[in-house]
Amino acid sequence: MSPAPRLAVLAGLLLSLTACGGGDDEAASKAISDSIMKEQEGAQQSVFTMKREEADCIGEGFVDEIGVDKLKEYKFLDENLKAKPMTNVVMEPDDAEAATDVLFECADVPALMNEALASGGQMDEKTKACLDKVLTEDKLKSMFTLMFSGEQEKANQEVIQPLTECATAGLQPQD
Repeated sequence: MSPAPRLAVLAGLLLSLTACGGGDDEAASKAISDSIMKEQEGAQQSVFTMKREEADCIGEGFVDEIGVDKLKEYKFLDENLKAKPMTNVVMEPDDAEAATDVLFECADVPALMNEALASGGQMDEKTKACLDKVLTEDKLKSMFTLMFSGEQEKANQEVIQPLTECATAGLQPQD
């Protein structure tokens, strides 16, 4: 798979990662964790692979840091504690930051991103250098906080758009 389609798949997986929800503590944690695992199974030969332990950690962290009631309010879970896809979530700033902190405490997000991109085969040095500038922990944290805040367009500008530019720059003819 070439870099541009791979980045599109990765972007979709990142968005689906944020599409998990919480509930009545243990059941909510499990629903979130199961949702993460199910979403990556459904991806085309998942390029973004999270371990069950990481997904469990995220589920528990969301419930502990944000709370079941707020996770329902944010539509992460329905009333039956079933995780729902997050398409237009708008969290309060503190909760968006808490969700991002949980994500980064539970998983090495920059490494997962780099692994996913590298799994596509050879990458030229220009593209690799570009990606290294884009995939910093600070930029990724900012992107996820924006996504959890419902500011998808700003999140896109923060990382996804530069990732796409890196991929397409690598496809340009060399002078």
